[in-house]
Amino acid sequence: MLQMAGIDYEKADLSIRSLFSFQNHVATKTMVYIKEKYRVDGVVILFTCNRTEVYISVEDKIDNLFDIICLAKNMNAEKYRNYAVERFGMDAVNHLFELACGMKSKVFGEDQIITQVKNALLMAREVKTTNSYLERVFQTALAAAKKVRTNVRLTPVNTSVVDELLRVLRLTIKGSKDKKCEKCFKGKKCLVIGNGGIGRLAAASMAEEGANVTVTVRNYKTRQVEIPKGCKVVDYKDRYIDMGLYDIIISATTSPHYTIKYDECRHIFANERRYILADLAVPRDISEQFNEMENIILYNIDNLGQGSYSGQDDEAVKYALEIIKDYENKLNSEENIKEYITTIQNISEFCSNLVFERAKKELKAQCTDIDEVEKIIRKATQRTVSSMLFDLKKNLPFEYYSACIDAIEDWK
Repeated sequence: MLQMAGIDYEKADLSIRSLFSFQNHVATKTMVYIKEKYRVDGVVILFTCNRTEVYISVEDKIDNLFDIICLAKNMNAEKYRNYAVERFGMDAVNHLFELACGMKSKVFGEDQIITQVKNALLMAREVKTTNSYLERVFQTALAAAKKVRTNVRLTPVNTSVVDELLRVLRLTIKGSKDKKCEKCFKGKKCLVIGNGGIGRLAAASMAEEGANVTVTVRNYKTRQVEIPKGCKVVDYKDRYIDMGLYDIIISATTSPHYTIKYDECRHIFANERRYILADLAVPRDISEQFNEMENIILYNIDNLGQGSYSGQDDEAVKYALEIIKDYENKLNSEENIKEYITTIQNISEFCSNLVFERAKKELKAQCTDIDEVEKIIRKATQRTVSSMLFDLKKNLPFEYYSACIDAIEDWK
């Protein structure tokens, strides 16, 4: 059974979500700890800007999964219980499927989540905390998400957190919602702190819009790194030197500490110029105190996106949900057939014994090496019967298939 617990943007604001965020190395240690300490069959931790969720594979539901998460984070579970969400069985499966398809995202329909779900599974594999059931659930969720992304346009445009940021910036700079507002960013100086996936995407997008973009990279001279086309580079440690010359500053790192600290930078922005700061990180990269400065507009991840079906294409949403339901049924079918694997193996073995016993007398009269013939007959019969019974599942509703297998078992 699948069980999950965690928090997300629907109940918890950024300040709370930040407390539950993970860095990769901490997440891997936590997965190993939960699997070994609480003897669950498998663990996957999914963490994004908008959520932290722990998925476990268990025979029977455990009652304290959120408490376990809080214990791993050294936090008081009672203090944060009202922010928690827990799901079990198919409710948890359905949540993961819709999540992977971008239908639970703050920016509805965004497609970056599919990579984040995939990376969560890969991380669990690396530390051997996944199991066969979690593999099937996550792989089926990813397959559903890929089909939705290929066949359904959930939003008018292909969107992401960075796309939403650009939309908000256009409104701020020119008061325009038009994606083709070419003059919005032209000539604007933009600093992007962080060269991870979100940082590179933000830098590349701003450069394509005509902004003069500089990106920060740690130890740039000693590292081979991927720099978005058309962007300049500054070493991360030198990010403050020319910070006052930029119009737009975007920070998107996985650092547990502020990348733009109020006490260190307020004098840089203490002038008549207007600055736009965009914090795309969880936990926060930019001190909230900058909201107190009149010439600064500060956006964070909670300012971006709506996270609901509202305003979406109802037919597209309906089609996406149908795809999800099909993949859920496929997963259930695979899980149901597991119940009969041992039974099918027993039936196959019984049939091989039956075939050989009925043919043994004639075979002895015709063959010198009866033992070798027996092996061949038994193996061929078992394969044939097993294949026949497994293939029968494809052509019958599960309730009929179940009745057939039970009838054969009774006959045996």
